[in-house]
Amino acid sequence: MKNTVKEKREELRISQTELSKRSGVNRQTIYLIENGSLENIESKTMIKIAMALNCDIGDIFFKENVVFSQQNKKEGG
Repeated sequence: MKNTVKEKREELRISQTELSKRSGVNRQTIYLIENGSLENIESKTMIKIAMALNCDIGDIFFKENVVFSQQNKKEGG
């Protein structure tokens, strides 16, 4: 799951260990979330992290960057 936990954590200049202490979420879990290795994150975990980062849950877990691209069709033959 894409998220901005690492970016928000770094903005606050806190370590993963400090975020773990503030949120009550295991540091290894925070590491996996930040690296996108954890696909199914429990809602209570998302809430704890968002609260510890003073963020809205939607700001860090549900904002996906959507890129639209248009392919140019080549005419010819």
